[in-house]
Amino acid sequence: MAKHKLLAGLVLGGAAYAAYHALDLEQREALKDAARDRYNAFKDRAVDYAFYAADAADDFKEALDDRLAGKNDAPAWRNTDADETAEDEDDDIVLSSDQVPDLPSEDADAADEADNDETPASDEPTADKPV
Repeated sequence: MAKHKLLAGLVLGGAAYAAYHALDLEQREALKDAARDRYNAFKDRAVDYAFYAADAADDFKEALDDRLAGKNDAPAWRNTDADETAEDEDDDIVLSSDQVPDLPSEDADAADEADNDETPASDEPTADKPV
């Protein structure tokens, strides 16, 4: 099936090429001018559609802004006011040294290390350790 389409395309392309070269110079120029005119019209239409799309997007954004302007529960990204909580002292993540609880004494750390040293190390594999 694909071979038939390829063959048909080659035959039609060859026929169009032969027909173009069979035309005299004035007819060739007229054909080129008509092709240029159609191309320019297509290009202008494409640019117009791009402008229409941009205008539609702007209109949508304006309508959305107008709709959200009347709401109290507008999304956070719409609120351009400064952060009111920036000056709250209880919101600060940096702690001063008097706010940090005291560390456990060194005697408790030594006792924990002693508990860890009492368990003997075994060279034999166990069920929970891989070989």
